[in-house]
Amino acid sequence: MKTKFILKNSEIEKLLHAKPYEFPKYSRQILNLANQNAGATRPKIVGQMSELIQQFSGKTIEEWERWYLDRYPNAIKEASAKIADMIENFRNVMDHIDKELIEAWVKDLIIVKTFIGLRFQEAILSRIA
Repeated sequence: MKTKFILKNSEIEKLLHAKPYEFPKYSRQILNLANQNAGATRPKIVGQMSELIQQFSGKTIEEWERWYLDRYPNAIKEASAKIADMIENFRNVMDHIDKELIEAWVKDLIIVKTFIGLRFQEAILSRIA
């Protein structure tokens, strides 16, 4: 019989002596969206993390922080600035989002995007015919 092994992120943080950050509700989702739109943590800005962590030979999070910041001293500030700019863009558009715009967006998604997505083959065949 196989035993299921579960290790929660909070346990991993404690085992690795990582300081957990507390974020207000929904802020992570908004920051993730801003980051995706801004491309703030792409490898050209912060490095290829999967490769960097393999190159790192230290053992502690403090060693990792020093090692990383020695190689990318401006990465966190640059990425943060890109995200802050995108958050400002979000703030500027929020006043324009009302029930009518939301309904138009939902209709576009359900009616237009679905139809186009499922019928694009017909459009291609019509174009080349």
